[in-house]
Amino acid sequence: MGLALWMKGIILLVCLEGISSSSVVNVTMKEIMEQLGSLKNKTRPLTCKSSMVWQVNFNKAKMLYNSSMTRQANLKKICAALEVLNNITNCQEIEPLKRNMRFFLYNNNTRNETCLETQDTKIQLSRFLGDLHTFLLRLNRDWLTK
Repeated sequence: MGLALWMKGIILLVCLEGISSSSVVNVTMKEIMEQLGSLKNKTRPLTCKSSMVWQVNFNKAKMLYNSSMTRQANLKKICAALEVLNNITNCQEIEPLKRNMRFFLYNNNTRNETCLETQDTKIQLSRFLGDLHTFLLRLNRDWLTK
């Protein structure tokens, strides 16, 4: 009797941990989306909006045959976006965004990876943030809500 009760407690804790960690990830993604939206729609322009950054191809075709592969591919794109943002200096407005993206990737087991593929195209930071926002909106609709 005592062992069965103890096992039920362990199972309950494991289930609660899964629920709480996924809600933390969803809250973090919501914060990232809000930060991107406010950076995109700011009345005062970013001080670093004309900085040139490497372009990340957010429009690569989705892999439909395996959802875990699609999830990893999308996480890799977010990781690449963080690498691009980490290369920007002297831009305090994007620091909270970078912090939340690091937290999001840390909770999705994407630690210390190099995700940015070899690039040959640079774009303005303002366009990059718009592309990232659009990608995350689609991702949130297609992937995180499931």
